[in-house]
Amino acid sequence: MSPVMPNSLSESLICAQLQHVTDTQATWVFLQEPGFIGFGIVQQEEILWPPDIQPDWSRIADLRLFGEKGEWHVWPDWDRRWQSRLLRLQEVKDCLTEYHALWGTQVRAGDGAWITLTEDRGIALRLPVLVRNADLPLRLKLVQVVGGDARSGLAGIVDAALVALVSASDASKVFTPPVKL
Repeated sequence: MSPVMPNSLSESLICAQLQHVTDTQATWVFLQEPGFIGFGIVQQEEILWPPDIQPDWSRIADLRLFGEKGEWHVWPDWDRRWQSRLLRLQEVKDCLTEYHALWGTQVRAGDGAWITLTEDRGIALRLPVLVRNADLPLRLKLVQVVGGDARSGLAGIVDAALVALVSASDASKVFTPPVKL
């Protein structure tokens, strides 16, 4: 069953999509809104955010719920109507895998269970995982779906999905969100 996109975005709707992207009890959500770009942890009944973050669901610019099974991507169109796409990795035939560097070159203790990744340029990103400086910069594992045009015979990237957060020194080292903080 594919996720349904109603007229409004909510924490309960996002939690209901957990089963589509992972077989575990928790997974990552990457959120972009005015004033916050960062990660949270989606569980069956709640989303855990850094201590001082409470999203304004009406102002979300981009939301990506991702795990080992795929990604649910949500964004508003020009008329502020919600659009969504579920990419299931098992259904992808042709793809390229890339690893994109994430902000942060130093690990700093943060608020409670949340560490802070920082850079000299002032960027700070909070995550609730144990990360060593040797793992930095963390990488977002990205699957790019290749599609073709039967008429022209040309192929290209037709979609892309986040699927994991991994170590820079070892892409097989996947950082999974904790179930409890």
